[in-house]
This record gives sequence, C-alpha cells and structure tokens, in this order.
Amino acid sequence: MSSALVLAGHGSHLNARSSEAVRAHARVLAGDGGWDEVLVAFWKEEPSLSRALDGCTATDVTVVPVFMSEGYFTGEVIPAEMGLDGPLTRREGRTIRCTRPVGVHPALAGLVVARALEAGASEDDALFVLGHGTLRNAGSASAVQEQVERLRATGPFKEVAAVFTDQDPNIASVPALAGERNAVVVPFFASEGWHVGQVAANGARAIRYTEPVGTHPGIAAVIRDLALEAARA
Repeated sequence: MSSALVLAGHGSHLNARSSEAVRAHARVLAGDGGWDEVLVAFWKEEPSLSRALDGCTATDVTVVPVFMSEGYFTGEVIPAEMGLDGPLTRREGRTIRCTRPVGVHPALAGLVVARALEAGASEDDALFVLGHGTLRNAGSASAVQEQVERLRATGPFKEVAAVFTDQDPNIASVPALAGERNAVVVPFFASEGWHVGQVAANGARAIRYTEPVGTHPGIAAVIRDLALEAARA
C-alpha cells in the first residue's frame, strides 16, 4: 500500500513568503522516508487544495492542516476544496485521513517558549502569545488560550497572556499589560506573512518580538505526530 502526506496551508497571492514555512516542513518530512509522497497544497496559492491529489497514486493519504486553530478553514474550506467527508474519507479505493490542525497540538507550547528564549527573553519577562482572533469564530482564539494555559502550568515564564490582532485584548495593549516587566511577543501564526509584518510595522512596544511559532523547525515533528496519530485511530 502506497502512502502520501499532504500539508494543507493557507498561502497567499500577495505574499510569496506565506507558503515558505509549509514548503520547508514538507522538504524535511520528505527526507524522513515515512511516506512515498509528501505534497503541499494551498487555499490561496498553487498547487491548490482542490487539485492536491491530482497525479497522486497513493491509496493511503493523510492531510495535515498547517493552521493554528480549528475553525472556518479546517472545518469548511479544506473539506470542501478537497472533497472530504470529515476526519475519514473513503472513495475509489483510497483512504484519506484529515488530522487536527497543527496549532492545537500540545507541543506548540514548547515551541512558543523556544521562540521566546531564542529572542533573548528571560523568565522574568512577560510572555505574550499573539493570535489572530476573530469575533466570527471562537475557535480562532481558543487554540491560543489553550496554549497560554499550558504555558502558565509548565513555565518557565512567570507571566503569560494572550493578545490578538483582531479582537481584545489587542496587541496594542501589551505595554499596559506588561507593567514594569519587559515583554516578549510570540506570534502564534503558521507563517511569515501579512499579519506578522503588519503588527511589526505598527510598532507594538514590546521589548522583544520573535519569529512566528509556525516557522519553527520543530513544526515538522508536530506534523509527523499528527499524521501518525491519525493512522492509529
């Protein structure tokens, strides 16, 4: 039985860097030899989600959404574009599994810490996990809040909070929330892209501002774990 792993990302027609991280993770996973094929597909970029399996000969396919939360894209866009019935689809002699999105995996908390420490933050700094957030879908913020709770429970930062670009508490509130502490802001985004650049340009007065967690090399291991978890289910 041949197997394929598909990394499903957002992509962008406007920012070529938006897909770089997904493609980099795919190259790492292709080198592992765990799947006969490792493919990428995007909603706003080629190759498209709707054509993701064109030319794919594998009979066992695992799709991992490289998104940071459950919501519109993972619950509606990916299934609709790829013709999926849900977590498990069987059609024309092929089994297609679709996993949970990368951002809900517990290991993301450790990658947030890694990003903060890489940027030179100390354990006495206030750590802010920056999410997108949207009032249209509570799931967008819940993944960030879950990681914040993990970070509060496991340390090493003494003060941890969530902030967002599109809902309250907003990124602009970081200086007030940090109080007398220095602050480090870790973008809980899947890639370098429009949101990261915009926030940086807006000049949030954080002492340190890190690379997004989704570009960390450790994401490849998270994708692998989600795929193997789905295969065992």
